[in-house]
Amino acid sequence: QKPAETIFKGKGDYLLDAKGNQPNLEREISEYVQDEMLRKGMDCKRKTEKKRGRVETRTAYSTCNVTSQYGKEKWKNLKCIGAIKTEFEKDGRKTEEWHYYISSRKLSAKELLHHARMEWAAETMHWLLDVHYGEDYCRIENRTIQQNLNLLRKFSISLLKQYKTRISSKRAMSKIMLDCLLEPSHICK
Repeated sequence: QKPAETIFKGKGDYLLDAKGNQPNLEREISEYVQDEMLRKGMDCKRKTEKKRGRVETRTAYSTCNVTSQYGKEKWKNLKCIGAIKTEFEKDGRKTEEWHYYISSRKLSAKELLHHARMEWAAETMHWLLDVHYGEDYCRIENRTIQQNLNLLRKFSISLLKQYKTRISSKRAMSKIMLDCLLEPSHICK
């Protein structure tokens, strides 16, 4: 509840993933979305992508009908709930996962799909910064130096991604980083 309130006070809008740290909220949205009659009344958008031999289908559902949402008063300016069902198919095996969301903006299913994808991209960048550069463990106290290091790390990840795309590599980012560390001229080609 605190992040939503803080974001709202800063005159921003929020899109928050309802996860295990908010089990009641997650359960409420899940029950709403899993009810076929209610789900039929929700906005729906489906997108399928194929990459690296895997088919990924994401289906987003959203509704601005939050009047029956239990505990909605805890979430400042709650306007929309939604869910994204992601189905993966590779080598004949199928798996699926659900993610549930709340938002202070009225979002269509298409918008939910887009904004959630942007969140995943930010999470991926944070994961790369933390895992490959240990950013969460950096103990530099000077804010300017922290910001400069963060920009340099992001710049290097951007260069590595461009290099990976250019050479059409399927190797892990950590392996490509090691190659470029051992032979810096690779990235300049």
